[in-house]
Amino acid sequence: MANLKSVFYASVRLALMGKEKVEQVAKKFVKENKLKAIDGKKFIDEAVKHAEATKNELFKKINEMVKATVDKIELITHIRNNQSKKMQKSVQR
Repeated sequence: MANLKSVFYASVRLALMGKEKVEQVAKKFVKENKLKAIDGKKFIDEAVKHAEATKNELFKKINEMVKATVDKIELITHIRNNQSKKMQKSVQR
C-alpha cells in the first residue's frame, strides 16, 4: 500500500512539474535503468502524456471546486443582502 501511495504522489508531482521537467526526470530514469533507446523513448513519451492528462484532470477538478465555492459565497451574499433589505424595511416602518 505504501508503494501505491508513493507512485500516486510521484505522478501528481510529475503532473505539476511541466513538460520539460517531466522529460528531464524520465530521461534520468531511462539512463539510470539502462533502458534500450526505443523503450526509453516510449517511456518518456508515456510519462509526458500521463503527466499532461493528470495535470489537466487536476486543474479541471480544482476549477470545479473553486466555481462551487464561489457559487456558495455568492448565494450567501445574496441571502445576507436580502435579509439586510428586509431588516431595513421593517425598521423604516
